[in-house]
Amino acid sequence: MHIRLYIIASLLIYIGACTQPYSKPEDLLTASEKISFEKISTDSVQFAQSWLVWFEQPIDHKHPEKGHFKQRIWYSHKSIEAPVVMITEGYSANRNYTSELAKLANANQLIVEHRYFSQSCPDSFDWQYLTVEQAAFDHHRIIEFFKQLYKTKWATTGISKGGQTAIFHRALFPDDVELSVPYVAPINLAREDQRLFDFFHNVGTEEERERIFRFQKAVLKKRSEIMPLFKQYATSKEYTFRMGEEKAYDLVVLEYPFSFWQWGSNVNDIPEPTASAEVLFEHLRNGSDIGYVSDQSWESIKPFFYQAYKELGYYAYTPGELKPLLKGFEEDTISSCMFAPGGDTLKFVPTMHSVMSKLETANPKIIAIIGENDPWGSTSLNNKKLTNTFRAVEPSGSHLARINTLPDATKEKVLKQINATLSN
Repeated sequence: MHIRLYIIASLLIYIGACTQPYSKPEDLLTASEKISFEKISTDSVQFAQSWLVWFEQPIDHKHPEKGHFKQRIWYSHKSIEAPVVMITEGYSANRNYTSELAKLANANQLIVEHRYFSQSCPDSFDWQYLTVEQAAFDHHRIIEFFKQLYKTKWATTGISKGGQTAIFHRALFPDDVELSVPYVAPINLAREDQRLFDFFHNVGTEEERERIFRFQKAVLKKRSEIMPLFKQYATSKEYTFRMGEEKAYDLVVLEYPFSFWQWGSNVNDIPEPTASAEVLFEHLRNGSDIGYVSDQSWESIKPFFYQAYKELGYYAYTPGELKPLLKGFEEDTISSCMFAPGGDTLKFVPTMHSVMSKLETANPKIIAIIGENDPWGSTSLNNKKLTNTFRAVEPSGSHLARINTLPDATKEKVLKQINATLSN
């Protein structure tokens, strides 16, 4: 069936025979047997009612006969006159919460768990259907369904991979909503984007970069003293490492600069190389998540790494002068593809160029929230053809950049755009 015809047909299933617009959420939710839901407590006084909704989606939107799965949505209703903010989570969505944008816009809210994550999974993992396009169709169908109740202005938003997801949906379905507000969202144009390599040679000051390097060097040189502490900590957390402890140790040390800048750490907190093994390890485990390279994390975040090394792109490590001190790796560039299903055999599809071309053609209204010192800021939306995109940058900001952390003048511009776009 042609994809457009399928979309129309599938929406008719949800709409059914009802020709009158719905006037309250309960009428909408009970209108289709394809949806199940339960009432839950609201997250804030902003909302009158909230529900956990299970929304049936095709595994393959182009071939719905291949089966379906239920996608988890946390739905909070304020009023049918208020705008709607939809959070396009890039990972799991295990709880209800009130987003910054929904608060600022005084809006209704939908939090949508990404396909193939947590509870929003088909019975069997056929990875070929975990794509940018399939996820965008998920979000399109959800918006079309809820627009039967809400005839107001709509916005999508998300943080990090959730922000990516909002951008992808907007590129493929630019008219679904009036505004998108992605936070700290990268658009990597290659399997391992060169801009991410360049970032670490320029971020901060030369003194800051040197202090980070000296810490990494000290931790690697004192491996024999620190490794027992590393093993003890891993045991206490019940972490295991199928790659082996030496490789895991190497990766935790190599990850440190990315983590440092991503989360806006303070260079003055870095201990001197002469510090004790205990002090060095304590700073390492606080500054670079050991669980990130564990088997336990490997399993839970497998869908992300599939997407990263299939379409989204990611980052790699270049040990440089630290290479002689590594015990698990000999490469000049160490890829994180080891975490993806299929590893090196997974063929990367350069989807982002097509997505960006569609985004340029549509040129929708976007407010991109960016942290200046966030590694992911180096691959954020920065395209002169996107004349309707406003880059709101937090100076020296990290991956924690939000509207409320922006400088006053920038924040004022953002709030003005949000109000002008979402007011009815």
